[in-house]
Amino acid sequence: MKQYLLGGFFLLMATTVSAEGLLLDEIEIKAGKETEVDTMEVREVRESNAKDPGEALQSVPGITKLRKGGIANDIVLRGFSKDNINVLVDGAKIYGACPSKMDPPAFHVDFAEVDRIEITKGPYDVTTQGSMGGVVNIASKSAKPGLHSDVIFTYGSFNETNTSTVVSYAEDNYSLLGGFAFKYSNPYEDGNGVKFTEIYPETSAARYRLSEQDSPAYNIKTSWFKTGIKPKDNQDFTFAYTRQEADDVLYPYLTMDADYDDATRVDANYTINNSGEALNSIRIHAFVNNVEHDMTNSKRCASSANPAACSGALPRAYSMRNLASSTTSGVKLEGELKTFGRTTMGIDHYQRNWDATMTTYMTMSGMYMSMASMPDVDVMNTGIYLDQQAEINRKTTLSGGLRFDYTRSKANIDRTSVYSLFYDDTSRCATDESLAGNLKLDYKITDSFSSFVGFGRGVRVPDAEERYYSVSTKVGNPGLKTVKNNEVDLGLKYAMDITLIKAQVFYSDLDDFIVVTDVTSGATTARSYKNVDASMYGGEASLMISLPLDLFASTGIAYSRGKNDTDKTNLQEIPPLRGNLKLRYDNGIFYTELEGICADRQDKIDTSVGEDETAGWGIANFKTGYQLKRLKLAAGVNNLFDRQYSEHSSYLRNPFSANGIIVPEPGRSIYGTIQYSF
Repeated sequence: MKQYLLGGFFLLMATTVSAEGLLLDEIEIKAGKETEVDTMEVREVRESNAKDPGEALQSVPGITKLRKGGIANDIVLRGFSKDNINVLVDGAKIYGACPSKMDPPAFHVDFAEVDRIEITKGPYDVTTQGSMGGVVNIASKSAKPGLHSDVIFTYGSFNETNTSTVVSYAEDNYSLLGGFAFKYSNPYEDGNGVKFTEIYPETSAARYRLSEQDSPAYNIKTSWFKTGIKPKDNQDFTFAYTRQEADDVLYPYLTMDADYDDATRVDANYTINNSGEALNSIRIHAFVNNVEHDMTNSKRCASSANPAACSGALPRAYSMRNLASSTTSGVKLEGELKTFGRTTMGIDHYQRNWDATMTTYMTMSGMYMSMASMPDVDVMNTGIYLDQQAEINRKTTLSGGLRFDYTRSKANIDRTSVYSLFYDDTSRCATDESLAGNLKLDYKITDSFSSFVGFGRGVRVPDAEERYYSVSTKVGNPGLKTVKNNEVDLGLKYAMDITLIKAQVFYSDLDDFIVVTDVTSGATTARSYKNVDASMYGGEASLMISLPLDLFASTGIAYSRGKNDTDKTNLQEIPPLRGNLKLRYDNGIFYTELEGICADRQDKIDTSVGEDETAGWGIANFKTGYQLKRLKLAAGVNNLFDRQYSEHSSYLRNPFSANGIIVPEPGRSIYGTIQYSF
């Protein structure tokens, strides 16, 4: 598999071409970004048949996903995932409510809201706390001058239905945008024709009831609006509101499913440009995000009186329930100075409350017992930062940043009786002070060829689930230390007219990295977390090129390797070598694209937590489209040859005493889209 990945990449790089003006705007936009920054641009977003941003971003070298079901894919960046990276929406933090990360941040953004996505690889952002392994910022659509509307309807395999309407109007001094989206699907089938609701063995209590195996995989409604006004020529105010209601979301990755998952996002920005002799601009950003999450095992055989036979009724529809909520609010004051190149200074504060109650059926007593699985935890963080970029000469740019954070965490409900079974440190409060920063040198070797070298230190605080979660089979570790990433990056970029080539390598020295572990107390064993010293290294390379005859090609390859230096083993959940190759014909009216994606076998695993090897795989995707004035038609086939395969990270590591199960990827999936715009 490795030889095919590398061969395809270098074969395309060796292709001789002549100048061709196809999709050059997109190449130019991406070329204008720093080497460590990748983007998913407007065209890529509009054409994607992805269910959510986590699935769509797989096209970016270095990004993979963690699949839990038909939707709600989590983002993995160079092997960093979950709290090791920041996933923002218009620069605002949002967290899911599920303690098992059912609902990752990107899930709470409908893809119809998205305008573009920007990814910073490595600890090179100091404007937000916790950007240890990188940042993914999802930018939402804004109104364009005049009256516009987009109506999109997609229908595909497994009764997949995806429809959205966006209407906007803007004048010089005000704007208004509103939208509504609806998503629905049945459980998909893998390459062997097996529904994901049928993948559990007949002996597993986590298997789906026969009556539920054809239940909807998800049913999601999202509505949003954004308004903007200009009180003065140099001032802008925007206010945005989004409401998402996700019902009946199935998660075969876990032992429960979401009965509902409702999210509310509120965001406000006020910017003053040319605000004084010393300031280019000053900006105030405030946000509030709330998620209410209810998950049960009512669709599983474990919710019956006799799980082995999947028969008999309990007093309630479930034997296990976790009712959770998460509210995050924050404010940021940021100013850009006119002196010393580009200087940005800011102060921000955010706080998050996370609360969850687990209710389980006790077989011996025939009664239900509730416990504070997430004991009403408050996390409050205040940070100050300075980001500087200065041009030393025509060829050399020096940039750097510094950030200091003070974080206080507190579990308001006393669960020390659970922590004390496994740990000496049972404190319900923690205070963390951290210093992060970076220094980067960009050098233009020629007008087209540039290089950079950078060092960054990123820090992130253990989240409430890692420190304070408390049930009998999974327990937090109150004594966890902050995670530190000391990373070196080297990069090259070649950008000229029709061609963009980027390559970057990195090495991360990880202090107190948090990994999953098993802890014991007498005959009791639970899943928990511990700090280890670790290292990670790898890199990415990509090529975009415009060819003759209205052809456009791109390719990318990425590799990450993680080592747990403390335990002399491999880091968990590290993706294998992966690459893709695309060839596209596009004359502005008609396009067709063929894509190949493949990944190598992953045998560098941590068997101590039940991690399994995964086989290498390769698939092909095809899509085509036609535009006739305001009408666009598109169709595509994903996994063209109906391959059976699984991503490496898509398996369960026992959060509630269940055996792990690998969630396969969808088999052949056909879809068609019609879009009308004005």
